[in-house]
Amino acid sequence: MKVEILEKMENPLLGRTELKFKVDHTGAPTPRRLDVRSQLSAILGVGEDLVVIEKITSSHGRQVASGIARVYGSKERLEKIEPKYLLRRVPSKGEQTEKSSEEQKTEKLEPTKEGEAKPESKGAESKKEDKRSEEQKPDEKKQKEDKT
Repeated sequence: MKVEILEKMENPLLGRTELKFKVDHTGAPTPRRLDVRSQLSAILGVGEDLVVIEKITSSHGRQVASGIARVYGSKERLEKIEPKYLLRRVPSKGEQTEKSSEEQKTEKLEPTKEGEAKPESKGAESKKEDKRSEEQKPDEKKQKEDKT
């Protein structure tokens, strides 16, 4: 993954630098915000907690993504100006480890035949939907027969 800054504009009124960047991610999916944020902070020589990525978009069929980011002079200014939803998208390192442990605790459980609980598999929801659609099919056949 190669990050290149296309445009850099200082905004002294808000105490930030606004960036437009390009990420070449040949052979890989669109990079995560966390990875791009760490690359940008390394290029600019600032802390990761002062960088906010507004958006990253990738064109269909291309291995290049473009995006917009903002770099603040202080954490207080960042928290005062930036919307909360953007700050929650990429948690700080301490928050990230807390979330992962919370996610493990709240993992969905599916009862087994023996009455034990086990983690729900990814395909379980699609199987439930298939069963529902099979149950609906006989009703649809009856409705078609009634119309004819």
